[in-house]
Parts: sequence; structure tokens; C-alpha cells
Amino acid sequence: MADSKSNESSTPVRRSRTTPEAVSPGEAFDLLASQRRRYVLDCLRERGAPMTLAGLADEVAARERDVSVPDVPAEEGERVHVSLYHSHVPKLANAGVVEYDRERDTVTLSAAREHVEPYLELVA
Repeated sequence: MADSKSNESSTPVRRSRTTPEAVSPGEAFDLLASQRRRYVLDCLRERGAPMTLAGLADEVAARERDVSVPDVPAEEGERVHVSLYHSHVPKLANAGVVEYDRERDTVTLSAAREHVEPYLELVA
């Protein structure tokens, strides 16, 4: 009989993705298959600092429409925000490429992004 107390903590254990080796080439291409995720990574690389999710959504929406941020309709910015929040940022965060701080609502590139960046150059 297995010891039911072998896992003392009730919190789920999350796989740590802090090294570039943690992202395989196949996973990198899967992450970069979405133009929206590529825009997320480009925006964060260019900014070189954390971005709020709302600010990131506006930047991504502007790139998708090839306009400046002030020219993005509010409903389009909101649509992209929802997509980033529910799909794209979690996928990038689960792979360890970005970190999302829920309290501050900010997205930051992580060290593991170094493994994805060479592929980003190929698909750009």
C-alpha cells in the first residue's frame, strides 16, 4: 500500500523551465507557429523590459493591423488581450519562455527564451 503522506504539500508541483535546454527544437517551432506569439516575443525583445498584458495586447494588435497603437480600435485591443490572457501567454509561460506576474499583470522574457530566439529569426 502506498503511503498517502508521501507528498506533504497540497500545492501542485510545477515543472521548472529556467534553462534554455528545457525547450526542445520541436517545442520551439510549436511555440512559434502562431504569428501572434511571435509578435509577443518580438515586442518583449524590443522593449527589453516587462510589459503589462494590456500594453502588450495593444502592441500586438497594432502589428497585426500594421498601424500605430493609437490607431488600434479598442475592441480589437480587447480581443487580442483576451487571446493573450487565455491562450498565448500561458503557452509561452508553460514552456518557460516568458514569465507572467498575475499580481502586477506583467509579462517578461525569461532566460529560456535564448533557446527559442534562433528559431524566431528563421520564421520571421
